[in-house]
Amino acid sequence: MDKNDKLFSELLYILHRNAINSFDKLDDVNCTESDIASAQHFLDIVIMLKDKTRGNLSEELDKIQNMMLAELESKFDKKNKNSKINGSAK
Repeated sequence: MDKNDKLFSELLYILHRNAINSFDKLDDVNCTESDIASAQHFLDIVIMLKDKTRGNLSEELDKIQNMMLAELESKFDKKNKNSKINGSAK
């Protein structure tokens, strides 16, 4: 990996970590609409980044990005669904 690839990988990791931290708040009993909106915002950023970089990444970075996005979408869907089922979103 060259320097820019490493930096892009770090950016993906930072966004992924912040998104996961935001998703963790959705487990709380007192989850708010603001918590859900924050989690959705991080997911939207990663989706936008994927769209904007389409065709410009190495195969390795594209694979990493796709893997992280799939994980985030899955976690968000599960946590958002659970928070609504539990009636904790206010």
